[in-house]
Amino acid sequence: MPRASADLVSGVWDGHFEQLGRRFPQKMTLEFADGLVRGDGVDDLGSFTVEGEYRADEGGVRVGWIKTYEGAHSVLYLGTVEGRAVRGRWSIDATSGAFALQAVRELGT
Repeated sequence: MPRASADLVSGVWDGHFEQLGRRFPQKMTLEFADGLVRGDGVDDLGSFTVEGEYRADEGGVRVGWIKTYEGAHSVLYLGTVEGRAVRGRWSIDATSGAFALQAVRELGT
């Protein structure tokens, strides 16, 4: 398995998503294990849960998850691992934008 998968630390991830030319902060607690990612978080729209997966191959590590707001809509996130960061695109229906997250604290520390 490529070294990049070791950068997927379970813990607090901080970052943003971009929409309509603006950046919106978001914070998540993510757990990576056995190819699955799960967690929860909060942003300006409210609280949400995260469920998805990650895959490592010769080209690096790809991640994908569904971010579901409590009692509301879901958003697809697809990205790649770049060091201790995940960068990619989110989409919902015909709308999409960039996102970036950085691991800021491992669970238990």
